[in-house]
Amino acid sequence: MRQSQLVDRILINNPDIERDILNKAYVYGTKMHGRQLRASGDPYFSHPIEVAGILSDLKLDTTSVVCALLHDTIEDTNATIEDIELNFGSEVAKLVDGVTKLTLLEEKPGSTKQAENFRKLLLASASDIRILLIKLADRLHNMRTLHFIKDQKKRKRISLETLEIYAPLAGRIGMQELKEELEDLSFTFIEPKIRDILIERLKVSKKKKSKIVQSTKKELYKVLKGNKIKCAIFGREKKPYSIWKKLEIQHKSLEQLSDIFGFRVCVDKISDCYIVLGILHGEWQAIPGKFKDYISTPKKNGYQSLHTTLIGPQNQRLEVQIRTHKMNELAERGLAAHWIYKDKDEIENNYLSSIEWINDLVDILHRDGATEEFLENTKMELFLDQIYAFTPKGTLVALPKDATALDFAYAVHTDLGNFCSSVKVNGIDKPRRTVLQNGDDVEILKSKTPVALESLQEFVKTGKAKSAIIRSIKEKKSHNQRLLGKAIIKSVFSSHRKKPTRDILERSFGPLNVNSLKELYELVGEGNSSGSQVYDLVFPNNKRKKRIRSYLDKNISLPIQGLHRDMPAKFAENSFLVPGDKIVGIVIPENGMTIFSVDSKEILKYEKSPESWIKVEWKEEIDYTFISRIKITIINEVGVLNSITSTIADFGGNITNLILNERDNDFYNLIIDINVNDSEHITDIVKSLEGLPVVEDVKRFVG
Repeated sequence: MRQSQLVDRILINNPDIERDILNKAYVYGTKMHGRQLRASGDPYFSHPIEVAGILSDLKLDTTSVVCALLHDTIEDTNATIEDIELNFGSEVAKLVDGVTKLTLLEEKPGSTKQAENFRKLLLASASDIRILLIKLADRLHNMRTLHFIKDQKKRKRISLETLEIYAPLAGRIGMQELKEELEDLSFTFIEPKIRDILIERLKVSKKKKSKIVQSTKKELYKVLKGNKIKCAIFGREKKPYSIWKKLEIQHKSLEQLSDIFGFRVCVDKISDCYIVLGILHGEWQAIPGKFKDYISTPKKNGYQSLHTTLIGPQNQRLEVQIRTHKMNELAERGLAAHWIYKDKDEIENNYLSSIEWINDLVDILHRDGATEEFLENTKMELFLDQIYAFTPKGTLVALPKDATALDFAYAVHTDLGNFCSSVKVNGIDKPRRTVLQNGDDVEILKSKTPVALESLQEFVKTGKAKSAIIRSIKEKKSHNQRLLGKAIIKSVFSSHRKKPTRDILERSFGPLNVNSLKELYELVGEGNSSGSQVYDLVFPNNKRKKRIRSYLDKNISLPIQGLHRDMPAKFAENSFLVPGDKIVGIVIPENGMTIFSVDSKEILKYEKSPESWIKVEWKEEIDYTFISRIKITIINEVGVLNSITSTIADFGGNITNLILNERDNDFYNLIIDINVNDSEHITDIVKSLEGLPVVEDVKRFVG
């Protein structure tokens, strides 16, 4: 496109655009891109020209169009941001810089990079929403010319990214036409055969139904004109991708979908919208549950319209949208229409509503940092329909369809969600996972302390709620790990008669690469370091105490009081008793006395012989260790065994035997024999193991 053609095209769409700066940007861009070529073989500068043309069709301001002409100069030429600012001003330079940074992020494929792209896009858009609009226009032209790229995998990757991120983003800010074109172009490369089949089927269907569409349109116009309604009526042609999605979601045949005709009625005033609705409902039967009023309660992107479904002329099912001409402009152009009507308060409010949604996402970004989880949650939220619920004070809260009362709490305020103990929906006590309906009154009841949210993670629908719950769970986990790490360090130091003061522990910060006590405790609690390691770092010259001998030594007598001098005595086989356990002696003829745990099932055999039961106790002074056995279920992860053995060692336990059995792909069962001092000692070890995130369950054997 020549310079004069572009300028004329832009001026037709937006006469207020400054001709001089457009010409200057055109000349600068042509000079900088020089002889660069696109994959199509066309001069590279043809791309910025087309992007500028798209923005001019959307009637954006001069700054946006100029930025479109210059948006690739920083990345692909010798131009600098300082040059742009010097020649075109700081506002243009800021937009060009924002678009350039986003473009650079798109070059590396992969889900992690995709998440990073999305985060940067939203953060940049929050500073100036025109960056998003320019990026959408850039993506649209790239998709229009994607067929020139020979690499099929690259085409499919770009198309999937467009379908999952850019198209729903366009829809979320109300740019329906752009959204539909991005979807259809992506569909072309993702499912080309299916798209071709649909198009052929639609041609046949359209030929068959065209007479019905025309006659229905005439009938609608006749009825409305008879009631002195000035209006324009349009038929709505379905796009291949939207048809494909309906076929997938609704499990309907193409014939069933083709039997539904769509019409749009545009009028001058809002009051006329409701008059038209009344006339149509009076003339034809309305289908219950199919009416939606997006005029009184607009969508978050500012979209306004009345939707209804009728059994119309010739007994055909009709989907009818009723809106003002201005609403129609906004529905098609979305956020871009702000620049057309920027002096109108109502449009300004719709614009701000669109921005509010992006700001909610930005809030999540700043809180959570770089996570792929955020991308998945946000993708989900982009595609969902909306419902509206009210606070006790009457404030309207927009939520995705199937959102819960807990989603509502988080939508009002993050703390309200974190402290939400129960809810009332329409004055009735309900569970927090209750799915809300349009028009529900919701009251959130707060707890004084954070509540358990783990079980509710799968029920919430909004990215904000999911993000907050994940963050709360992580913080709780970190807190527990810090407590465990602190207890481990204290136990190890106590065994050496040392106190783990802050000054002493700080000696380990450097070698362990931590900066605070919190980080140190968490490191040990996670099993990535041990209390013994910390001790050795702060007291490198201290030798550990030698372990005392074990009861397994045959020269050691039974440490039990109450035994008969002339009667042999022994512990029950595989009883794994240790000092402190509650015990009982049972005299068994010809075998002497056997010591059992009072909880042993074996002693039930002797219930009818109470005379055989002897009261026995542990001796007070015992200076040797005993074998205790535990069964532990662990998650199948790298480094788990190290965490287990380190924790046991930190609490002074000595492992004498270990058996590992696979339970399934995710979990293992361990049988561990440990030398311990007494029941208190093994209890401390069990509790410490239970606190490890890699441990599912711990049980002690006592027979």
